[in-house]
Amino acid sequence: MQDGEVNPADAAESPDLDGARSTEDRYYITALARGLEVLACFRRADKSLTNQQIAERCGLPKSTVTRFTYTLTKLGYLAQETNGRYMLGTATLGLGSAMLARLDIRQLARPMMQELAEFSGTTVSIAMRDRLSMIYVEVCRSQAALALALQVGSRLPLAASAIGRAYLARASEQERKEILARSSELDEMAHGALRQGLERGLADYQQYGCATSFGDWQKDVNGIAVGFMPIGGSQLMSMNCGGPSSSVSKEFLLDEVRPRLIEIARRLES
Repeated sequence: MQDGEVNPADAAESPDLDGARSTEDRYYITALARGLEVLACFRRADKSLTNQQIAERCGLPKSTVTRFTYTLTKLGYLAQETNGRYMLGTATLGLGSAMLARLDIRQLARPMMQELAEFSGTTVSIAMRDRLSMIYVEVCRSQAALALALQVGSRLPLAASAIGRAYLARASEQERKEILARSSELDEMAHGALRQGLERGLADYQQYGCATSFGDWQKDVNGIAVGFMPIGGSQLMSMNCGGPSSSVSKEFLLDEVRPRLIEIARRLES
């Protein structure tokens, strides 16, 4: 996927802001959650959005969104263009930079990822879950002309991608239930796709020790992935290795790349 394209996960994800919050969740601040969802609705391909576009993505009245965007602009989390449209402000950059700086695992993993990328002629990435998507936090690619043009910040769907299925396979039972509950709030199709993705990930792990996606995310892309808990970490991650099916076959990924990918994940965990 090239820069500027909208990922399927982005298009499908239209969050229910109140969710399935129980009456016992008395510490949950709905107004704060809605403000954060306004920030989260901006996608990689978006330069700016109108209040109406934000309202449609968040499922909120435009009048409510107008108050949120005004407040977030005052705080620097949004910036308003002369035409009245909004874009992410510099304060969000500070949050993202702080998050990436905390991920020491990236520095540890990068040499091993680059070596695997060069060996396989693929793109090797680490991702973390964000709602019903996986978001890349580190990317290494080979010098091969056909390596996938994905960047830090790119999103892939949980259900169809190898990196998402690997996450689902390694997630706790409680987290899986929360993910499925969120998907059921969106629509039955999203819920069914996630359940199938989980089942596929578990079956792949049992057979291969990793998750697979051969033309499922995009018909001309093959990939495999493993989930891992970083050394000293508390947040599950996934690592994938993929490329165009024209140059990276299923057999090559499973026979040659898979043992190396699993070994890297093992080293990052132990």
